[in-house]
Parts: sequence; structure tokens; C-alpha cells
Amino acid sequence: PPTVSTVSPPSHWILLYTEDFSTPLNGAVAPWVWDGSSDAFDTILDDDGLWYQNDYGPDWTTARRSFTTYRKEFPVGQDGWLTASLSARDWDRDGVIEAPPSITTEQQGLAHVAVLHVPDHTGGAIFRSTDPLPAEYRIEYTLKTIDFGGKRHGAIEYDGRINGYGTEGCKTQHPWGEGSNSPGWTGDASVPVCEWQDVRAGPFGYNGFHFLAIVDFADPVPRNNHFWHYHRKVLMDAFSQHPDRVGEDTGGRVCNAATNQYYNYRDSSFNTVNMWISGLPNWTPGPGGLVANSQWFMTSCAGGIAEQQLSSAAELQPELMPHQVYTFAIERNGAGYTLEASGNFARVGQKTLRFHRPFIVDNVPIWHYNGAADEYDGRFNTDLVQQDAYGTMTWPNQWPAGSAYPDYFVIGDLYTNAYEGRASLTDIRLYVRKVPAWGKRTPTAPRQR
Repeated sequence: PPTVSTVSPPSHWILLYTEDFSTPLNGAVAPWVWDGSSDAFDTILDDDGLWYQNDYGPDWTTARRSFTTYRKEFPVGQDGWLTASLSARDWDRDGVIEAPPSITTEQQGLAHVAVLHVPDHTGGAIFRSTDPLPAEYRIEYTLKTIDFGGKRHGAIEYDGRINGYGTEGCKTQHPWGEGSNSPGWTGDASVPVCEWQDVRAGPFGYNGFHFLAIVDFADPVPRNNHFWHYHRKVLMDAFSQHPDRVGEDTGGRVCNAATNQYYNYRDSSFNTVNMWISGLPNWTPGPGGLVANSQWFMTSCAGGIAEQQLSSAAELQPELMPHQVYTFAIERNGAGYTLEASGNFARVGQKTLRFHRPFIVDNVPIWHYNGAADEYDGRFNTDLVQQDAYGTMTWPNQWPAGSAYPDYFVIGDLYTNAYEGRASLTDIRLYVRKVPAWGKRTPTAPRQR
């Protein structure tokens, strides 16, 4: 069953790679390359996904072609075991990126850090594993600062920004909306950019950051947010809602790990940590809707059992950083995944939160958990079906027997139609399982390119 587990003894692991960013990155010399979407991972919700075309019609294609996207990547660390990946938008297609994101290094006190800076919500910046992760591993890092939304000293507006977003111009999901039948806009893809769903404020206002996630495909790069809702296995993230989005509701709930009692998100600082898994998706969304995996959240208030209700495991205190830091880690073994977050949490103090989730519990699987074909028997395989105003489509065999989805980790801002801000981190470490004395298990190192 799911458990609230103790910290895994260091003796279980061998350190394979570590990166402390004491060596400057070469991002400044890496070129920005035009992205013609020729490397699409799937045809569903990728940036040129058929789902959008079938929902919105020809007007969506016009909106999509109104700008161009540029990407930049460069290797980081020993053997290039990490990849820095960035995405940026050229609004007027003149070859000049208006607000390029960056990943750089700087000294912060006695330590060196990597700084992920995304000055506009249409950009993205992540670290990822260059190669597939081993069958059993622990990936961890230290977060030094975070400024991707949430309140500061009780205010959602601070330093000339609103929930972490700049105040100039509009900030909308254009051209990847929630679906033509979703609230917050007309659902008409022909409307101007500023009439799409607002991410800075309003009923869809939110900012956020992926502290650490495991995804199901190789070479992940920043893409539209809905694409990611179909490709994450397990993750820890910030989902910093604007008060307009919370409205008269609770905004979800937050666990006080000191008392194991929940309190309303609206009573928090909006700097919470979600620790969760992706379950099976809605295989047949209604017209004007979107496919997305179900979301199951783990907290100590629920004894580590993943529940299908928005529930944060803890609340960060960004005002204390970098003097106080947070560590995030994910482990995988032959039975399941373990998610771990440590630090000085609001209302709780210093604590390590650690939850193990088996691959399948009560017939609810972790999405695409099988890194190898022999780990899965095909029992959850189904077709994905779309029936919309401008097209009907079936994508068969979304999880067949014989399939395999090796793990890749990502850290940062994955979305190119939401999220904006700045964060710094250091000490990214990859561990593999130690060989037992009787020699029955051997660590599996990442392949070298």
C-alpha cells in the first residue's frame, strides 16, 4: 500500500553524477534555432496538435502561425548528463526574440547556482536528463530561491508584478486555450491575443513551477501546458493561483504536516508544494474539452494515500530563501516511486515529507510507469477518442502491451503559454542503486551518446 516512508539510507545508493554549477555554462554561445515543429512527439496536444485543429478549426491554425518559436539547448555537467533546454517566442516573426529566457550561473553566498530566468510567460527554461534514467535511481537537487508567483509578505502584488507576472501587456494562453467550451473566454480562436484566457489574473489566473517531474518521452523541451498534462508520470510542483481563480471557493486544501489537519488554500501564502501522480486520462472528453490525466495528490494528512482532490503537501516560505533552502528528490525502484521534499515549511518548521506510491493501487496505475516492456501487461490500454466541431479522431493503443516509457526528469518552467519568473538551484545529483553484497542487483547507468 502507499506509505509515508522514512528517508532512504544513503548506503542504498551510489552517486553517479553531480552538478554544483561551479563551472560557468555555455548558454550564451549556444544558438537560438527556429523550431518548425518537425520534432513533434505526438499529434495530439503537441504545439501543432490535431486536437486543437479539430476543436477550433482553421482560425486556430491562423493563430498558431501568427508567431514563430525558437529553441536553444546545450549540454551541462560531466559527460553532458544534463541538458539545458529553452524556448522563446518571436511575436512578429522578424527573427528577433522579444523576451528571451536564460539559464546562467552565478555565485550566491559561498555556493554557485544555476539561475532559470523566464521574463515572459511565452518562454520556457528547464533542466532535463540527457539520457533515460536507470531502472532504479534517486534524483535530487537543492532549490535556493523561487519567484514564480505566490504571495510575498501577504500580498499577491509585489515588486511591480502580479502573482509573479509583469504588468506590461496581456498574458494569455494564446494559442493553446483550455478548449472552446471552457470558461474564461468566448472559445473563438479568431479573437485577438488579449481575449484568450488570462493567466495573470481572472478565473484562469495562475503561475507555477515544476520542482521535479518524471515524464514519459525522450528529449523533453518546453511546450504548451496541455501537452504536459498527458505526459507526466509523477511530479512535485507549485500551482500559485490568483485570488480571482480561487474566488469564493477554497482553492483546494493544504496539509499542516505538524498536526495532520488540512486548511484552505485561500488561507495560505499561495506558495504550496503539490506531490502527486498522474493516473489514467479521460479517454473520451466532451466537445470543446481537452484530454488530460487524472491527478492524485499525496499528503501526510491522508497518510500518504494518493487522493483525487487538489491537496498540497506543504507550504514554502520564499521570503526566507536563500538562507533557508528546500531539497526535492524522486526515487524509483521495482515497486514504485517515492517523492520527497525537505525544508522549513510554513506552520510546520523543518521537516522531510516522503511518500511512496506503488505502480498500481486499487486498479489505479501511475501513468506509463513501465520503463521496460516486461513491467506491464497491457491491462490499461485504450483508444483516445476526440469528437469535435471541426474533426473526429481516434488515436489507438495509448498504452499497449509491449510498450515501454523510459523515465526522464525535468526541472523548471515547462510551459510556453503560462508561468513566468526566476528561480535558482544547485547540487543536482543522480544516484543509482548500490550492488548488494550477494551481487544479485547491479546499477544500470545511463547510456552514453
